Amino acid sequence: MSKGPGRTEIVEKLVAVLEDMTQDWDLDFDAPLGEETRIVEDLGFESVDLMQLIVAVDQAMGTRNLPYDEVLMEDGSYVNEITVGRLATFVEKATAN
Repeated sequence: MSKGPGRTEIVEKLVAVLEDMTQDWDLDFDAPLGEETRIVEDLGFESVDLMQLIVAVDQAMGTRNLPYDEVLMEDGSYVNEITVGRLATFVEKATAN
């Protein structure tokens, strides 16, 4: 039974994806990206950006069809904010099998 990537590797890949996606954006966010980084509030992501992020995460992690609704929705509604850490926890659990 294969085990998925570790948390550190997942966070590093997510940060790399986010840095790549936002490199040409005019952001007022100067802090280094990390687990506490808020994807919507800090990086200015909109719904279309989140969809592109899902595709980019799948490519970076070598996954397909992960149940992203588990991280994007809560109690039947879209969540207002997702942190890098929350996304990393989701990817870690989803790829652990």
